[in-house]
Amino acid sequence: MNIPEIKFPNLDADFIKNPYPHLKTLRESSPLYRDINSDLVLVTRFEDVKGVQTSKAFSSSEPQDLHTFKKTNESAENYPYFWKTEEFSLLNLEGQLHGDLRGLVAKAFSTRQVQELRPFMEGKSSELLNNLKGSSFDLLADYAQPYSVSVIGKLLGVPEEQYDNFLDWSNKIVKMYDLEVSNESSQEAEIAAKEFYFYISELIDEKVKNPGDDMISRLSQVTENDQRLTKDQIICTVILLLNAGHEATVNTIGNSIVALRQNDIDTKDLDKRYEIKKIIEELIRWDSPLQFFQRWVLEDTSLGGYELKKNSKIAILLGSANRDELAFENGEEINFKRDNLSHTSFGGGVHFCLGAHLARLELEVSFTNLFKNAISLLSEPERTGAFGIRGYKEIIVSI
Repeated sequence: MNIPEIKFPNLDADFIKNPYPHLKTLRESSPLYRDINSDLVLVTRFEDVKGVQTSKAFSSSEPQDLHTFKKTNESAENYPYFWKTEEFSLLNLEGQLHGDLRGLVAKAFSTRQVQELRPFMEGKSSELLNNLKGSSFDLLADYAQPYSVSVIGKLLGVPEEQYDNFLDWSNKIVKMYDLEVSNESSQEAEIAAKEFYFYISELIDEKVKNPGDDMISRLSQVTENDQRLTKDQIICTVILLLNAGHEATVNTIGNSIVALRQNDIDTKDLDKRYEIKKIIEELIRWDSPLQFFQRWVLEDTSLGGYELKKNSKIAILLGSANRDELAFENGEEINFKRDNLSHTSFGGGVHFCLGAHLARLELEVSFTNLFKNAISLLSEPERTGAFGIRGYKEIIVSI
């Protein structure tokens, strides 16, 4: 049986504004589709997406090259520093190398170490919001971005004067992760990756000489069975933490507040009406900041009743899976009493998000402070124009 073919509308403005009705139609008609533009097999349903996330038949790396994340229309040689910052990214590794690297990073990134950041998070969130009360402001640029980058910077041990550079580098690099990337965006990402790479390299040298109580210092010192992280492995880990952690947190805050107000849900004391942890998971499920992830097929296998060939490429549609009504009753609705909290946004199996505990704590602190206020949307927010990383350009609000 042939997989049905479609032209996936990932660049269509109406689709980007609200992809969910279209994803619902696709999901209810077939579990799999082949996109005629990219030749990707699109996986639409929760059970199949979860299966891919946990199965050893699928890999986050190309079978021919475990250090390659993604090929665009341009040769990888044209963007050497972007690929250099991806080479040891935990998202892209498999097998023994992935296990060894993840184990070392986890020792420097424990739940206890993250929890120690709670007082800093609470103070930073309160400070930012107190300064914004009584005026209109951009929820992203004036609150979510400085809050998130401050937390990441504090965790890593990065000087505050570098935070603006971190934001700029991250914003440019993450554009490389969408389904289609322009030459201009690719070139900007390459420049940002080069600058980011050399800055972190110099910072590691400084931390080796003068270690502190921060994650880069711990990554430079951590050992396991006489193994240590190489400098390039530390650089890739730091860049991944910023790009994945910061961008996802900022977009979750923005997506969530817009979702609440557009669904006529009052933000004031929301955490007193419902359990904060359920609020967080439900809002991530309802409008995921990451909409898809690519995987390679390592062996001939079946999925959703269709046969997949070895070395073919698939994209798991996280946003679609998270609204699958076979897994979530009335999945198109926001329901903070929902029992099933097992959305796909943090991944699964050996690639379950290593920073999930940080993201959840950041969101808990942020939402707890935001929900002390009745938040009003002052204008219709505009989407960034990207499908893969789902967020807004700006969100003008008042509290």
